[in-house]
Amino acid sequence: MNDEISQEAKQALADNARRKAIDRLERDGAHSNAAVQRRVLALAAERNIPPADYAKLMHKRIITEAVLAFCKKYNVSIDWLMCGDLKGLQRMTLERKLCSPPAPTADRIMQKYRNLSPVQQAIVDEAIDQLLEKQK
Repeated sequence: MNDEISQEAKQALADNARRKAIDRLERDGAHSNAAVQRRVLALAAERNIPPADYAKLMHKRIITEAVLAFCKKYNVSIDWLMCGDLKGLQRMTLERKLCSPPAPTADRIMQKYRNLSPVQQAIVDEAIDQLLEKQK
């Protein structure tokens, strides 16, 4: 007897799990205008988005075109914004991390250090020494 299940069966199981998750979100009210607006406000606070850019999303009836424009402009997952889908939030967060600028390398830090005056270099040296002492 073959214990493997077909690809079709695997897809059906995955679709069923996704449908159950969507139903749960709907029952919990994640699709309501109030819930969407709470997510917009949280995102705006996190990313310092000006109120003028999300004002159209705060009306009693949210217009789809305004949602699409907002999502496109700020690279927001429409699944998360409109439905509360946490996988959409996860994708959005991962994409944001991948696109963020790299941390400064030692060479860049040293170049900046060399551009400081001798007095400023002494201040930096002292601050680093104090930080290292605190670690001990």
